[in-house]
Amino acid sequence: MIEYRPQLSPRLHCLDWLRVFAIGILVFYHIGMVYVPDWGYHFKNQLNNDGIKSLMLLTSPWRMGLLWIISGMSFAHMCKGKSLFALAIKRSNQILLPLLVGVLFIVPVQLFVQMKQAGDMPLNFTEFVYAFYIQPKHYFAQYTSGIWPRFDVNHLWFLRSLWRFSMVILILSPLLQSKLFKKYISLIAANVLSLVLLIATPVVLVDVFFEGEEVREYYGFALLLLGFCLGMETLFWHTLAKHLRAFCILSCIVMLGLQIGFVFIWQSGLHQAYPGIKLLFEGIYLANKVLPLLAILALAYRFLNIPNKLISSLNPYVFGLYILHQSVIILIAYLATTSAVPFLRIAEYQIWVNIVMTPLVCAILLITISRINILRICFGMRWKNNTDPYQHRFTSAVVFAACLPLVIALVS
Repeated sequence: MIEYRPQLSPRLHCLDWLRVFAIGILVFYHIGMVYVPDWGYHFKNQLNNDGIKSLMLLTSPWRMGLLWIISGMSFAHMCKGKSLFALAIKRSNQILLPLLVGVLFIVPVQLFVQMKQAGDMPLNFTEFVYAFYIQPKHYFAQYTSGIWPRFDVNHLWFLRSLWRFSMVILILSPLLQSKLFKKYISLIAANVLSLVLLIATPVVLVDVFFEGEEVREYYGFALLLLGFCLGMETLFWHTLAKHLRAFCILSCIVMLGLQIGFVFIWQSGLHQAYPGIKLLFEGIYLANKVLPLLAILALAYRFLNIPNKLISSLNPYVFGLYILHQSVIILIAYLATTSAVPFLRIAEYQIWVNIVMTPLVCAILLITISRINILRICFGMRWKNNTDPYQHRFTSAVVFAACLPLVIALVS
């Protein structure tokens, strides 16, 4: 019998590294979405070859899973020693204020560009802003979906779902944080096969029983819940580190298998003619949702669980970068495509401009935001003196009151 061990008490510095890594992957993935052929996006300037698809498939299966499991681990750390009511208010404020700001002021840029490319927006940007906020008339008749009509979440769906799932976890937290449940998790985490099964089983079940966006949502909930349960568990990290080599080798095998399967099965259409081959390809894709994720966590714990000044200085900006990046990417692509400079309109050149300009523009915006306290909390940062803005009841009450219409929209 494995003896129950207490949770990790020191700070997991590897989560800081992983947070920066995960958002970096997401930014460059979304840049690729503008230029990849066939895959739907808010604005497209497609390249003439499919090679970018293979490159993006290296991270596509697990990139969001990494964000979800990190969020679960961070949430578990946040929950220590706090009442459920206080946690619910603080978590709501932390997530919903940036979401509200993003939906009201950041995401509309994407709608403007999308409508322009679709031929549904005859107005210039200034006129669009007036119509969008004050006098919509008939312009948005085909764009009525969202939290409110024409006010959609787009890439911020992650924050919407993160808030909802966080509230569910808080309801379940008395069970999840009980000694008996923690002992059960320790027993599973101590054995590599049971650990892999614990993570792989919900991933497979979600893929089998759900379709479309439901797969994305419930996969996220499963990874968030697993991160919450496992992140502070010592045996989880020890098991990952112990089997680091095996996870890395298996990850390389399944990632190579996905590349081969994509080229010779999916692109050739064999999956449509042979159900068995389709099942094989789907199994490889599911393996890519689990094994590379475990390998990345193991590598981070083994080599990056140390403080780093650069990573520490970048972490406060991760939330804001997530909110800003997609609108910046799409706006840069739109301005380049409609510019008078011929080479900027060519996708093969424009993608490199976007790769350089998106981080630069985001950095300038985030540095500007970081200088103003009220903007800092709107983009998920602490005050300039590094204190928690929600330690004061008045601030918490004001922010929650401002977010209350959003709360009602999300639960209705």
